[in-house]
Amino acid sequence: MRIPHRVIIALVAAVLAVSGTLEAAELSGAWKGLLTSADGSRAEVQIDFSPQGFPLYSYTNNQGLSRQIELSHVGQTVEYVPPGGGVQRMVVKSFEKAPGRLSVSIVGSFERASQGYLDQQQEAALFEYSLEPGGLKMRVTTRSRSHFGDKDLIVGGDPNATVAEGLLQKLH
Repeated sequence: MRIPHRVIIALVAAVLAVSGTLEAAELSGAWKGLLTSADGSRAEVQIDFSPQGFPLYSYTNNQGLSRQIELSHVGQTVEYVPPGGGVQRMVVKSFEKAPGRLSVSIVGSFERASQGYLDQQQEAALFEYSLEPGGLKMRVTTRSRSHFGDKDLIVGGDPNATVAEGLLQKLH
């Protein structure tokens, strides 16, 4: 018996739709675990994903209100005044999603003027997630730099990348 071409296309489309839904379901909810860097330092993290499988960016503004925004596309910008003043800005620079994998690159900046000086901090971070049999592997690569007074005076920051990674478990 020969299956008509239209039926095969419909079946492939249905399988892709179901697999996309399963992927979103797997990369949804809250995940928690430890990240370890090359120098041995460790940090406990919790990452939240929307029901559609996109990471959620959480922050608290200067009025003490907590917010979460789904990071879902390149160029997306989040800007707010954090507790203590200044301006915090975060921009999504790249976004790649494949079955069981997600990569999001963001650039964040913080600026605050005080007593005639301008304090600026910038950090670029690449977040990589991949579903594995034991959980969700997370790898974070960051680069940072700071300016104080004017843009020609760099007073901190690491020109080398800092990498931390670990395996997160889904919270129920």
